[in-house]
Amino acid sequence: MILSFQGKTPRIDKDAYVAQNATVVGDVEIGAFSSIWPGAVLRADLSSITIGKYTSIQDTCVIHVEGSLSSPSAEYPAVIGDYCTVGHGAVLHGCTLGERTLIGANATVFNSAHIGAGSIIGMGSVIPDNKVIPPRSVVVGVPGRIVRETTPEEWERARTHAELYSELARIYRDIL
Repeated sequence: MILSFQGKTPRIDKDAYVAQNATVVGDVEIGAFSSIWPGAVLRADLSSITIGKYTSIQDTCVIHVEGSLSSPSAEYPAVIGDYCTVGHGAVLHGCTLGERTLIGANATVFNSAHIGAGSIIGMGSVIPDNKVIPPRSVVVGVPGRIVRETTPEEWERARTHAELYSELARIYRDIL
C-alpha cells in the first residue's frame, strides 16, 4: 500500500521493489535497487524517510519519524544510506544510518541516533536517542555497547549482501 499524506507522495525509484503488503506513507524516497519486504511499514507523516540505493528493509520492519505538525524545526527524519540491510522486525525511529550498515533482526534505533558507515548493530540491540556510533563499530546489547570494530571482510560482505537482496528483489518484481 502506497499512500500520500498531506500532499506528500512516496517517491520510489523504478528499479526498487516494494512488496504488495508493505505500507509506505507520505514523504518517503526509496532509491534504485532497494527493496521493501512484506509487512514493512514506512510512515513519514511528521518528517521524511530517505532510503539510499541497494538497501534492504526486510519483513516487518517499522521506520517512523519524529516531528510536529506545527514546528518543522523539531523534526527527526530517518535517513538510511546505500547498501544497508535492516533485518527482520527492526525499528528505526528518526535516526541516521551510514552506508553499508547492518541492523540485526529486532534491533531498535531511536531519535537522532547516528550509526556510522559499515557498522553492525546486533540482533535485539537498542540504540537510545542521540547516541553516536562511530563508523565500522559492532554494537550489541540493551543499551547497545561497542564490542569491536568490523573487519575488512564484514565491510565487503555488507555490500555483497545488499546486492544479493537487490537481485532477489528483481526476481520478485519480475514474477509478481
